[in-house]
Amino acid sequence: MQPSDETYILYGVLFVFLLLGMLLNVGKRLGSSKKLPPAQG
Repeated sequence: MQPSDETYILYGVLFVFLLLGMLLNVGKRLGSSKKLPPAQG
């Protein structure tokens, strides 16, 4: 049984969200390790 196109799209979106979450976590860790002052906007 072949998965439908919707299944591929769904997993693709989930994969992108996982990648973005990992990148955000790495960015937060790098930013906190530098001890930069918070940006005042």
